[in-house]
Amino acid sequence: MNKAVFFDRDDTLIKNIPYLKNEKLIEIPHGLDQQLLRLQKASFLLFIVSNQSGVARGLLTTEDVEKVNQRLLEMVGGRFFEKIYLSYEGPTQEMTWDRKPQPTMIWKAAKEYEIDFGRSFFVGDRLADVLCGRNSGCKTIFINLGRKNLDAFVACRLATYVTSSLFEAIDIILSVENE
Repeated sequence: MNKAVFFDRDDTLIKNIPYLKNEKLIEIPHGLDQQLLRLQKASFLLFIVSNQSGVARGLLTTEDVEKVNQRLLEMVGGRFFEKIYLSYEGPTQEMTWDRKPQPTMIWKAAKEYEIDFGRSFFVGDRLADVLCGRNSGCKTIFINLGRKNLDAFVACRLATYVTSSLFEAIDIILSVENE
């Protein structure tokens, strides 16, 4: 069985721009490729798991989302992520099987890549990310961006670990792995 790290996309791997259509506006943290390489060298499979409700809302097309994802992959050298799992469902749709916090996207990865959730992590900046990871049995790392709302309050209490940056989250993963 493989161990994995599941990353949220917006405000975790890239700076969040609501309903991002223009791939030229993507900003990633300097040195992200080196941090992802550290995880790969520790034999983690890496995935992106992202809700993109702008498609259901009519604000984006699936092609817009794919262009942004392709640009992100190019910016980190294109060699780190096994797959990107996306939900285009909106939060108010009646049936939201794929949308985080449901773990359906992670379960798909587990089936395709033989993932051991007990040795895996979910990293994100929203309560939905923490719940998605918990719902699948992953350890969770909440990146606390200082939001003062109930979701952030709850996420801080439910996450396995809380940190303020992506790179600190990666340090936590590697230190836990070495325990």
